[in-house]
Amino acid sequence: MIMNKTNTILILCGVCFFSGFTANSWPQETPGNPLESRGKTSLPEQIKISQVNNELFLMVERSDWLRYDNGTYIGHTFREVRSSIIPEGTTKNGDMLFKGSFFVLEETLRDLRESAHAVDDVIPALFSMKEDGSIRIIEDHGFPSLRGFPVYSTQAVRPGAKWTAQGERVVDPLNNGTPVKVPILAEYEYKGIESYKGISVYRISANYASRYGTWRAIQTPSTGRSRNTRSTEQNRGASALTEELPFSGLSGSHAIDILIRVSDGKVLFSRDNLDETYLWKNGNTVRFKGFTLTFGQGIIPMDRPLLESTVKKLPGIEYTSLAEGVRLTINNLQFKADSDELLSSEKQRLDDIAAALKEAKNKSFLVEGHTANVGKTEGEVELSRLRAKRVADEMIARGIAADRFIYKGWGSAKPVGDNALESGRAKNRRVEITILE
Repeated sequence: MIMNKTNTILILCGVCFFSGFTANSWPQETPGNPLESRGKTSLPEQIKISQVNNELFLMVERSDWLRYDNGTYIGHTFREVRSSIIPEGTTKNGDMLFKGSFFVLEETLRDLRESAHAVDDVIPALFSMKEDGSIRIIEDHGFPSLRGFPVYSTQAVRPGAKWTAQGERVVDPLNNGTPVKVPILAEYEYKGIESYKGISVYRISANYASRYGTWRAIQTPSTGRSRNTRSTEQNRGASALTEELPFSGLSGSHAIDILIRVSDGKVLFSRDNLDETYLWKNGNTVRFKGFTLTFGQGIIPMDRPLLESTVKKLPGIEYTSLAEGVRLTINNLQFKADSDELLSSEKQRLDDIAAALKEAKNKSFLVEGHTANVGKTEGEVELSRLRAKRVADEMIARGIAADRFIYKGWGSAKPVGDNALESGRAKNRRVEITILE
């Protein structure tokens, strides 16, 4: 990624990285461009877009694509990615440090408002940002996958002003754990100021082409994830760099509309209309056509002292403050053996947990199930997933909106006790609810 000038822009989304880069660019005079009429009093006022980069910000991305294999339509793909990236102080060099997670939800066409939704992967992110806006990704697991986009002009602009800037994508079209970095060159145009849901916003349009061959990209370190193994954390970052691509060609286009809040320069909404085709050496092709919507919103920090005082009154629940939120560990939650059915004796504890979660207004919740290691990995993962879902469903039944919950089953992959001891196995059988900041 090559940039020559910087600004103070930092926005994160599910698979996008709205970084601190600005374009080495300037407004251009083109036919129909208001800049042609220099000196006329009717010219719109020039504006300079910039953004505060040290606030909490949540992005949700929803993709809705048609898929064609070798020209034949095979189905509809929906995917959602949620992210929460939080300032973590500074590094030894004085750079701003950011940390958080990306939550990749399973592909589905169901309405996400109707029930809690399963998480296909939880991907950590850690990076630093210098004063000049340059970014260093410390832990690269393929997310965010669109980096250095969008880029704002270094110059004050009027409607019709255009500029170009380089960025980078990380693509893994078949989700088989082989993400590939490819460069992009985006063309931008400032459209003007308008209203979005009663908020004043700048509108910017952007276009970039997907035109890459076998040797024009470098594969990132493999995360070791595939559709069946992408939650195996110990495999992340296991393999070395390689020039060999999983596909031999990429061709297509992206046309994006972006709405940026005037008050602070944060991206509130974008729509990416895309149509691109991947080519493999054996002649097979996969085409994706559709759109991706990205929604942004500011985050009001939760009242952690109040929440902590509430939780500490509840028996059998541990409170842990984390960068990404607050974790409630529910120890020794009683289910029927080898089942996700909760014992009736847990009703009061579930009522108390729901009451505590209601104190975290407008927050989302990640429910994670864990089991002891009894030598049946596949069964352990499925049981932990079902138990996490059951706890989420119990919270929903107690009046918390379903679309605030996501859940994940880890099986025995994240032990906190010694599986050789019964006391350790008891600790490992737990459910955790993280209130996401």
